[in-house]
Amino acid sequence: MNLLGQAVKHKIFGMGVITDRCDNKITVHFAKNKKIFLFPDAVPRYLTLKNTAIQKKIERINEEWEQKINEKKRKAAEENQYRSRLYTMKIPPKSQMAYNLSEEAFEGLKYVDTGCFLSGLNKGKPRVPANIQPNSAIVLTDCTPGNEDERMIIGVSMVDERFWGDTCTDGKVKLHKTYQLILPHEHRIPFWKYFKQNVIQNPWGSVPFKYVQNQVMEKILFDICQNTAETVQAAAALEIYRYFCRLNRLPEKLKIHKGIEKSNVL
Repeated sequence: MNLLGQAVKHKIFGMGVITDRCDNKITVHFAKNKKIFLFPDAVPRYLTLKNTAIQKKIERINEEWEQKINEKKRKAAEENQYRSRLYTMKIPPKSQMAYNLSEEAFEGLKYVDTGCFLSGLNKGKPRVPANIQPNSAIVLTDCTPGNEDERMIIGVSMVDERFWGDTCTDGKVKLHKTYQLILPHEHRIPFWKYFKQNVIQNPWGSVPFKYVQNQVMEKILFDICQNTAETVQAAAALEIYRYFCRLNRLPEKLKIHKGIEKSNVL
């Protein structure tokens, strides 16, 4: 945009001409003196161009710039609000999830579905995962029909860092993009070993997920770290465990780090 020689009007200094432009500054010669203005900020705040076409172009530039600034402010405010909620969130004792899912269905999975209410006033509506939030881990489990006592943990995923179950209306729990892991067959863990034996007598039922206590989930993730210590999944398992402990404000079991460090040396 060539501004040199363009006539402008200032509310105090009167008519003038743009004689120079350097980066974000323009020089305007008036009848008695010259002044330097920031560009494009000064148009139309202080200066009005005689050429209305160029004036409108500059105003559009200012509008676009202002929109970008407002968008940055909005994102910064959202980020601050998110951080504040994350650091002050209350952690329910059962804010973890065990999910019934086949290994084939996990590949490329971005969400898990909570299913619908089967009875009552909310029958047919998506279940609200009120206790699921950024600190939640999801253990993915699978078993062949009729062999509930042989249900295995096939993988794990953290919940997306910006997912809050109490505001979820579609029943879709978003998974974390980074903290996911599928376990090799030889390192999978029986699911029911973490619960009382009489629990196995009750079938999983028709619901896709069950809530799990935080301490139980910590034990599961710790065992996954131990079981994968000498595999290519070791680093990923440890990252998930550390992330989980940090968000759930739980102390890490330090001995797993030494085991994984040794396996990396080998």
